[in-house]
Amino acid sequence: MLFSRYRHAREEAEVNLIPVMNLFVTLIPFLLMCAAFYHVGVIPTSLPTQSNGASSIEDAQDAVTVNLHLDHDRIQISAVSATLDEEILAGLTMTVPRTDEGYDLTLLGNALFHIKNLYPASDTVIVLPEGKVEYQQVVRVLDTAREQTLDPGTPEEQRRPLFPVVVLSRMLRAE
Repeated sequence: MLFSRYRHAREEAEVNLIPVMNLFVTLIPFLLMCAAFYHVGVIPTSLPTQSNGASSIEDAQDAVTVNLHLDHDRIQISAVSATLDEEILAGLTMTVPRTDEGYDLTLLGNALFHIKNLYPASDTVIVLPEGKVEYQQVVRVLDTAREQTLDPGTPEEQRRPLFPVVVLSRMLRAE
């Protein structure tokens, strides 16, 4: 008899869902507002790879791969190619100094544009930063290597692609 009363009382009790509904009514707009401010920035780069397959160098146009070695006080520009002579590649070597504000990105952009004009089939630049180079400076160099901005700050601002394939690597030193 005691069990029958307990079972009867348990069947008649209702769960009060109003506090749970109030919680969700408050929580859902808060989560939606927080999600609107969440933004992830991505810098598209490639990693160097090694290939064991055969290449068709004879069919390739003259193209260079530009190396940007970032030191604390300068950027050393050099180029490598499978189809060009060493004397021609040595003529593409240049140094971009660092000022108080950072690297001279205008001079870097002009040098990369000059190389791109000489070898339009070129599309790869390898950026080799030293350990003491600030992250923001590396990002600015990456942006400058991808495209050049013409007439910055004007309504007619245009962008000219330079080297869309950017490889971020590091210099290996012999010990």
